[in-house]
This record gives sequence, C-alpha cells and structure tokens, in this order.
Amino acid sequence: MLRPHSKVSKQNKSSLFSQPKRSFSTYNKNIKDKCKILGPYLAGLLEGDGYISITNTNRIILGITFNIKDKPLAESLLKVLGKGSIVKRKTNSIELRFSAKISIFKFINLINGKFRTPKIDQLYKLIDWFNKKHCLNIKKLPIDNSPLQDNSWLAGFIDADGGFYIRHSLNQILCKFSLEQRMIYPKTQESYFTILNQIALFLNIKLATRTRVNYKNSYYILRVENQNSNKILIDYFNKYPLLSSKYLDYLEWKYSFNLILNKEHKTEQGIETILAAKKKMNDKRTNFNGDHLEFMECR
Repeated sequence: MLRPHSKVSKQNKSSLFSQPKRSFSTYNKNIKDKCKILGPYLAGLLEGDGYISITNTNRIILGITFNIKDKPLAESLLKVLGKGSIVKRKTNSIELRFSAKISIFKFINLINGKFRTPKIDQLYKLIDWFNKKHCLNIKKLPIDNSPLQDNSWLAGFIDADGGFYIRHSLNQILCKFSLEQRMIYPKTQESYFTILNQIALFLNIKLATRTRVNYKNSYYILRVENQNSNKILIDYFNKYPLLSSKYLDYLEWKYSFNLILNKEHKTEQGIETILAAKKKMNDKRTNFNGDHLEFMECR
C-alpha cells in the first residue's frame, strides 16, 4: 500500500505525475482487483529478462527485453501499464521501456511483494528512490515464499528464460522443457539456488549446473523430459498460461506430448504429426498469432 507522507501537501502529491485530478489511491483502486494475476507474472518476467535502473541524473528506467517476435506482448503490456516506449535493440530483440513516474508507480503496485529472486535488490532501490524523491512511505514487501503453483510468477519467469523442445531419434521421441539462469546475481553476489531449487522441487526433477566455456558465468539448469514432470507443467499452464510466443511453442509441445501419452507416436502418422509440430517451434516458427493476449487486462 502506498501512503503519501503526512507533510506532503495535496498540491505536491497531485503534481507528482502532472495529473492533478488523479491520486495514488485512485490508481490503487483501479488496478488492485484486475491485476492480482498480472502482478506475479510481471515480477517473474522482469526478474528473468528485465532491469530497473536509476541514473546519475535521477532518471528511472525500467526495461524488459523481448525477442522481436514477442512485440505483440510488449505492445499489450504497454497498453496495460500506460506511458512507455518500445525500443529496437540488436537484430532480433526489442526493449519495453518505462521512465514515466505514473507507469513506474503502477509497476511498483503490481510487483511489490511478488519477487522471488535476488533481483529484489533492484526493486528495493527503486522504492527507496520513490520514498525519498516524493516523500512517500512505500513499504518494501519481502520475498514471496508462497507455493509456486499458487500464482503466475513462474509463467512470467518461463516466458523470459524457459523453452520447449521436441527431440526425435531413432529410438524415441521426447517432449522436453528447459530453464536456465545464472548461478549468481552479480550486483549483490547472492545465489539463485533457493528459487531454482524450489522450481526443481515443484517439477520433481534435479537441479543441474553448467559452465559456459566462453563466458564467465556458471548457470543453473532445469531439464524436464519425464512424463510426470511434463504433466505438472501442463496442469500449471492450464491455470496460468504463458503470454509470449512461447505459448504457441507450448501448444505444439503439449499436443505432441498427448500423442506420446496415447502411444500414437509409435505409428507412422503420429511420427509425421509430431515432426510437423517440431518444425513449427522456436526459431523455425514463422507464423505468430497473438489471439491469446486478447484478455490480458483481465489476467
């Protein structure tokens, strides 16, 4: 809950966002109910592929990086959150960027208390900046330790860092999922072990590690390929769906997995169907449909 400090005048409070007729409490009321699910999702997305920066000139920048194919999601989030911009970056990526105070304020309302990783350090610094700059008393809520299956945080984190794959060999066809995250958060040197281990326990798999030869960082990696763990993922996504283009990859993955469950992958037609699905996924996908974003404001 955001509470203006008692010594701040009504005029100062209203001028903060240059919208005199709209107060903090108004925005709280408008977004409180309909964004209960969107908040954890945004926290997971930001913790996976985003950042919060306060420059030397006291300018706030909150950014989330997307693959260019996820521009429909970036545009939808921009509509929900208000004033911001979509910036073209390197060849295949864009950044959804916010610096307007009212948009940042909305973000704080949505994600405060929803973080699960060491990146909460950035959120706390942002709240400290808001409190000092605008004489507010925003409470810094702690890490969310609720069960992963209870909200949409994991969907946002997977949209940022997860991936779905189909592996076909002479002996078998497997539907696989993987999620990778660096082991150490560089700004505080805190480990990502706690949250990655929680995800591993939720999916009933082991947490692995690897070091990339050409990079300084070591990574935690989660690999899902057994049927029971795949079913856990499907049950979760039935409740909290993905919003990026990975949702489309997931649909092909899920369809193929159901064929495998029904033993249809052992037939010639079943193999052809699964291989056709595999050719539509990830970098091979050329058709992007954003219909699943239609009701995002009500998530």
